Amino acid sequence: MHHEIRPVSQCDLKDIASIQSDCYSDHFIESKASISAKLSAHSDSSFMALQGELAVGYVVALPWLFGSVPDLNGLEYSIPPNADGLYIHDIAVARVARKSGVAERLLNTLLESGRTKGYKQVFLVAVQGAASYWKRHGFEAVSAGVELRRRLSAYGEGATYMARPLWPNPSIEQTVGAKPPSAAHIKR
Repeated sequence: MHHEIRPVSQCDLKDIASIQSDCYSDHFIESKASISAKLSAHSDSSFMALQGELAVGYVVALPWLFGSVPDLNGLEYSIPPNADGLYIHDIAVARVARKSGVAERLLNTLLESGRTKGYKQVFLVAVQGAASYWKRHGFEAVSAGVELRRRLSAYGEGATYMARPLWPNPSIEQTVGAKPPSAAHIKR
């Protein structure tokens, strides 16, 4: 099934909210105002996946400083002038499009965008047991200092700070536009 990937805009807030409610428990659902604030700060690294006219997935990411995280559900964001990587704030796919490769396409689009802009790495907070998913995509857990651990506590028990370099291009690069590799292929 073909999915179109395009940049996210403020007009997508309603779709993002409905995909969020399809994917997350209430604790992780952010207000439209907070998502809007992130997109106002920087929208060039956020993308929406469409299946025909239907929005079925998105990724919201911000240029940020490695070793820190933007506020969860904040209402104002300013991009650090010395941002050295992309922080994947959220990537979510609606139930109707699961197992169709949408998450991979969104992730690959984001990685390509980060490389084009010259960022060194991409990082995120894995929640709700997602660390194993991210590990399969080349992310490694990063040990967090005191300040970062304090901030991670807002993300719930077991939240893990993870990162992967954008250079050199790891093998997942070969999956852009192709079928996602089987689990056996991505295991190192």
